[in-house]
Formats: sequence, C-alpha cells, structure tokens
Amino acid sequence: MTKFFHLENFKNSFLDYNIRGALGTWAAGGVLIMIKKKYNMIDYGSDTNGRIIYIKIECNHVPIVLVNVYAPAQITERCSFFKELFLYIPSTKWIIIGGDFNCTPNNHQDRNKLGAQTDNLSYRILLKEVINPLLLTEIFRRKQPRKMIYSYHASAGNYHSRIDLVFGSDIIYKNTHDIGYVPVGISDHDALVLSIKIPPLTDKNMHRRWICNPNVIKRKSFLEKFHRVWNIIINTADLNTTEWWKDFKTSLIMIIQQEEKELNRETRRELDGLSKEYRFRATNPSNDDLAQLEIIRQKLHDALTEKFVNSIPSQDDRDFKCLSNLAKVRLAHGKANQSRIAYLTHPSKGRVETDNGMMEICCNFYQDLYNVKPIDTYYWSELFEDITTLNQNDIDLLDRDITTDECYEALKAMQLGRVPGDDGLTIELWRFIFPIIGGIRQGCSLSGYLYVMCLEPLLNLIRKNPKIPGVLVPGSQYRSLVNTILHNDETNIVIKTLAYADDVCTFVFNINDEFETYELFKKYSYASGGKTNDTKTVIFWISDCLDPPPFNAKIEREKCTFLGIPMDTQGQLPHEEIDKMQIGIFVIINVN
Repeated sequence: MTKFFHLENFKNSFLDYNIRGALGTWAAGGVLIMIKKKYNMIDYGSDTNGRIIYIKIECNHVPIVLVNVYAPAQITERCSFFKELFLYIPSTKWIIIGGDFNCTPNNHQDRNKLGAQTDNLSYRILLKEVINPLLLTEIFRRKQPRKMIYSYHASAGNYHSRIDLVFGSDIIYKNTHDIGYVPVGISDHDALVLSIKIPPLTDKNMHRRWICNPNVIKRKSFLEKFHRVWNIIINTADLNTTEWWKDFKTSLIMIIQQEEKELNRETRRELDGLSKEYRFRATNPSNDDLAQLEIIRQKLHDALTEKFVNSIPSQDDRDFKCLSNLAKVRLAHGKANQSRIAYLTHPSKGRVETDNGMMEICCNFYQDLYNVKPIDTYYWSELFEDITTLNQNDIDLLDRDITTDECYEALKAMQLGRVPGDDGLTIELWRFIFPIIGGIRQGCSLSGYLYVMCLEPLLNLIRKNPKIPGVLVPGSQYRSLVNTILHNDETNIVIKTLAYADDVCTFVFNINDEFETYELFKKYSYASGGKTNDTKTVIFWISDCLDPPPFNAKIEREKCTFLGIPMDTQGQLPHEEIDKMQIGIFVIINVN
C-alpha cells in the first residue's frame, strides 16, 4: 500500500482489528500490523519509508511489543537501517521482532545461491545494534536447530533463502509452544506462525519497574493539578501522622502517569504529523520540498531519540547510551554470565554443581543466618562498660528535627537522573516540587553510622583489654612527636584494632593473644546475636625470620586483603597486583 485511502479501505474491511501501518514507497512495499481490538493498544509508531511499524499492546495485563520490519535490499541502506532500528522498539520484557530482513545469519546455509546484494556485514550490524543489546534470540532456529526451511522463493533465477526471521526476548522463547513456516499463496514469502501462551500477570516483577518521565514537570497542566492536590492535602490531612504522606505520593504518582499518557499521545501525534508531511512533500517534490524533507527527517530522528532516552531510568544509563547503543544492557548481560555461580562447596558434601543442590545449600545457609539468635543480656553490662558517651549538647543536636533547609540542600546535592526510593519518582521531580511542599518525609541512609555504633562496644573491649598487645604507632618512641602529633595522649600510642563497617583487624603475637581475641568476639556474639565468619577469618603473619605458632585460624604469609586492598608483609601492593594494574592500563590504552 502506498496511499492513505488504500490503508483506510483496508481498515474498513477488518473492523474487528486495530490496524497500524507504514505506507510503502516506490522502493518499499510498506509494513503493517493487525491486532484484535480485544487487546488494549498502548503505543504505536512507524518510520516514513514504509520499513518499520511497531505496536505495544496488553495481553493478560502483560505489555508486549510487536515490530514488523522490511529491511532494504541494497547493502549500504540495509546497514544504515539496522543502526537506527532500536529507536522504534519500546522498552518491555516481552518483545517480538519479525519480518523480511534481507540478510541471513549464515549465507552458505540459509541460501541456495548467493545474490548480487548478499553480504556478511549487515547481519553482524543487526546483531550488534539490536539483537544482542536487547537479548533477543531467533526463535525458529533455536526451537528447531536441525530443520532447514527456506521462507523466500523467487521463481526467476530459482533463488531460495531464509531472510524472513522472527526474534523474541527470552520470555517469548520460553512461552512459544509451536512455530513453523506456512506458505500463503499470494506472496513469494512464507508466513511464520507462532503459538505463544501469555500467562496472566500474577507477579509484580513481570513488569519493568516504573520510573517517572521528568519531562512532565515542564507541562503547565501538571503544575495546575499538583497545586490542587497539594492544597487539598494541606487543608484536610492530619500532618501529625504519616498517612497523609502515603496519600500524597499516591495522588502524585497518579497525576504523573496521567500526564505521561497525554505526553505520549502528543508525541505520537507529532510523529504522525511529521510522517504525513514527509510523505506529502516526497510526492513530486520541488527543490524547496527536498530541503524540507531533510529537516523533517531530522525532527523525526530527534523526537524518536528523546522518546527512547526518556524510557531509560537513570542519567548514568543515558550517558552510557551516548557511548554505545544499549551497551550497558549488553555489558550487564556479560557480567551476569561471568558472575554465574558454577558450584558451591559444602562442609560435608564437598563440591555441589547441580542447581537444586546449590539452591538447597543457599536456602539452608540463609535460613540459619537470619534465624533469630539467642541474646544473653548478662554480657551487656561488660560490653557497655566504659564506653564514651555523648554530652547533653550533642544529644540535643542529634535529637532535633531535621530542617527544611537541610533536606533541600541534600536534595540539591544529589545527582540528576537518580531515583532515590522505590516509588519511581526522580530527583528532577523532587527538586521541582520541593519549594512548593516545603519538605520531604524520606528516610536517610544511616548504615555507616549504625555499623560504627554497633561495633564500638566490641572495639572498646579490645582497646581496654591488657592481654591484647597491639602495635606502636610509628615514631611513638620519640617524645617530641607524641607531644606534637598526639597531643601528649599516651592512650593513642598503641593501636590494637582497625575497623571499617563489619571488617575488623586486630594484632596477635601468639596463641594466647588469638584465644583472648576470640573470647571477646564470643562475648560480643552472645550479647548482640551476631556471628563471626570463621571461614573469612585469616591471620596474616608478617615476620620474615620467625615461623608462626600453631594458630587455629588460617595463616597467610605472602599477602592478605583488608578492606578490599591487597598488601604484602612490607605494607606494599603485591607484585602480581601491580602486574594486573599495568596490564589493565595497557588494555585500556589500546582499546582507546
């Protein structure tokens, strides 16, 4: 179809269907998607050349993207086409991309003879720009790897090939129960028929996490609706409870989602208008029309790019996107495969490699880890004895209310594009509405301070225990340094422990020191319910002339790692670590 009235006549012949198409030109016959009206259509779009059409529908409340592709026959055009195909593919978990790609994965296997426009480059570009980043798979080839079925048949020249392909995401592949090529008679291309079972949405994780589009704050209608909701909250809510905040955020999210729908409709209307103007000017074009066509093409590209970028949740992802098309997704997929656990070592069973066996070990381990541990309050008095306490001024300072200015300054210091909570509301949105609402009831991160407060009783026990020796601060033998640097504080001359978060380092010289240290850790475990990870407890023996005594813990003599930093007996980076860094720098330089 090449005319709008052709498409309208076709739609009138199938009134039970939602039909969307990209009209053809003299170079391309056009593409079209038909979907029963019982499925809710969320979004759709097409290009100006009749080569791409996509729709996004809901089936059993699951969002599904369908893309129909007609790739150019000419090699250079085909390669350029594949490089921008990703702009027309909305983000979702269920994706099906099918059509005439005019290229094959393996020309020798998938063609009975090579044609003039046969190449090995365009399919590699398709893989790099679309298939690999979106983690798609060719469903028929993966389901039936031993079958060789040609889908295109040209009687002139006796050409046969498999250029008609259907790619799907992993969840599409897993739910495809039947697939096969079927001749249709009215075309030299066979149809590819899939039978897919879409399960009803029962798990909230079936949907990608919603992230608000920060562009809604630029809309006048959003600001008007927000002011109305906020005035209602201020005048009717009980601000002494937390319920008003939940109601406010629910209302805010509903407003944003309504505005996003309207924004999507406006974007769709803009793209449709540009496409129609492009086709109108492309018919018997004048010189002025030819100049305008390039401008319209750039406007289309910019609108699609903005729509694509807004679907990427964080600023870091967008920056990464500028480096390479969806490279972050591909990189994350590679890292996920690299970090896959191949086996687990069980204390009695040894090496376990089966999925069920590893799952059982993990479940038992974490069940034991998170079971409520008995706490012996008898040890509390000893544990909290002689701990330094805050004076009343510091207590009052910490207990006072967090001010609006403090919240606003913290908000302004946050990086744009971030989503600080699980509600999908971005930093841009909070910065915009904060001057209106005057404050936020959001929690702040205390994990670092909680570790300090929880570990301080243990560290205090270690510091005041005379049976744990410690080491002298370098230069502490000189009285002038003690007076100048340590302010004549004799208690700070000896270092007995180093700690950061849940990593604790102490100093032992013999078995008695080790025993005394373990006893303190036991007391702390009894009092807190915590547990020492014996498998990660290591004694690093740094003497070059004396052999270590028979400690109970594992002994390292060459190097150890503390706080993620490897060191040798001289306190330096081990040579192999330096070699790794040099190799890494060399690789980066060569890649750049």
